[in-house]
Amino acid sequence: MRTIHLLAALPLAGLFAGQAFAQACNKPLALVDEIQMESANGGPSTVPVKINGKDQKLTLATAGTTTQLSEDAAKALNLEPTRSDMVLTDALGNPNRVDEVAIADFSMGRLHGTNVKWPVTPEGGRGGRGGRGGGGGAGLFSLNYMRLYDVDVDFGSDKLRLFSQDHCPGAVLYWKAPGAVGTVPITIDNGRVTVPVMVDGKAITGVIDTAAAGSSVYAAIAEKVLGIDTSNTKSLTAKTVGIGQLTLNDVSFMVRPDINSQGSGDRARDLRVKKTGIDFEMAHPEVNLGMDVLRKLHLYMAFGENKLYVTGTTGTPPAAAAKTP
Repeated sequence: MRTIHLLAALPLAGLFAGQAFAQACNKPLALVDEIQMESANGGPSTVPVKINGKDQKLTLATAGTTTQLSEDAAKALNLEPTRSDMVLTDALGNPNRVDEVAIADFSMGRLHGTNVKWPVTPEGGRGGRGGRGGGGGAGLFSLNYMRLYDVDVDFGSDKLRLFSQDHCPGAVLYWKAPGAVGTVPITIDNGRVTVPVMVDGKAITGVIDTAAAGSSVYAAIAEKVLGIDTSNTKSLTAKTVGIGQLTLNDVSFMVRPDINSQGSGDRARDLRVKKTGIDFEMAHPEVNLGMDVLRKLHLYMAFGENKLYVTGTTGTPPAAAAKTP
């Protein structure tokens, strides 16, 4: 990231009165940026930004490969795509070269960058595995920028905060947690934030997917890993989903068709291609945690520690935003 730089850091030492720190560490959290996001009907949140001086909204995307613009947004901003060496991957991890646009000036809150180059994709969709992008934004705000900071987001209030990573390890819980605090390791898999979760007592990878309206699981994973017959259903409800010490009850998942499940009419070929998709799913068994689940949570993604700290939300929706049904 040669383009975004820190403009301000606001110390939050006062928020930690009485909190025990390791004797050798006296580095409190330092706030870099604070941004009010927007959302509609509990769906994905969008981040207000300026691109070449014009107001735009980018969908917050923790499961997107890189920050990117949609083709329509690039056209509306009079940005001419050019061929590039940028590569994004499809559902099976296959590389696809994409065009890019040059942005002279980009700002988000207190952060500012110049002469940035972003990929351009149809509908501003993501480049990694997972569902389609959402939120109605002009593209995705994703991990290539987020990972420069610790990212704190309370989806109850749609408040996004970026903190410096230079702080005491584990000293991040500046809000009053309404119950258990879940702490789990973060793995970045193909440009996506993933964490270990327990679904009805079964260990599986959870994808933190802020650009997906709903949570989902592939049919083969539901059947072979979670032990649920999906032949007559398009959804399932897990009694419990555990993220570290935090437990969520009665979580619904949409059952997604397996990769390569659409037929071409050639039965032998279709079976062979579908098996390839299922083999890929089984090699990386996971569930997507979308905004229907995340809207209830406060997440602190400590990328400097590769840890996720998660509690129930403490915020309330801003007056201008639609409340979650």
